[in-house]
Amino acid sequence: MGTLVALTVLTIALTGCGSNDFRTDGIEKVRVSESDGFSSFQDRDVITYDELEDVKVFADMIRNAEQQPGVVNMATPEYDVEVQYQDETVDRYYVWLGDLGMPTSIMDVNDTHTVYLVPADVTDELIRLLEQG
Repeated sequence: MGTLVALTVLTIALTGCGSNDFRTDGIEKVRVSESDGFSSFQDRDVITYDELEDVKVFADMIRNAEQQPGVVNMATPEYDVEVQYQDETVDRYYVWLGDLGMPTSIMDVNDTHTVYLVPADVTDELIRLLEQG
């Protein structure tokens, strides 16, 4: 019985207890551009991240995003982020990048009434990565 409890706790610890249903498996590359707003997804001046370490930062952003309560009314997003998967599917997010040590906000383009907060440590990694690009 003790082994079963230990395995259950280990499984929960490894898979996490995130508060979203976003996909993070099989990411092939991530495309980022400055946003033109909610009405369109910007395709000019795109930076593509396809190195494993870079893709991992975006996977962490998505995986660690925690849904915030209520319906939101957000300012124009700073970035458009397009996640492309190995099976050729695509997810898109609007991103409001926080300052160093502060959370970042993301929103699925298909659900503009819900916002998710990303922890400050992931924000710091995003800033580092975007400054290099």
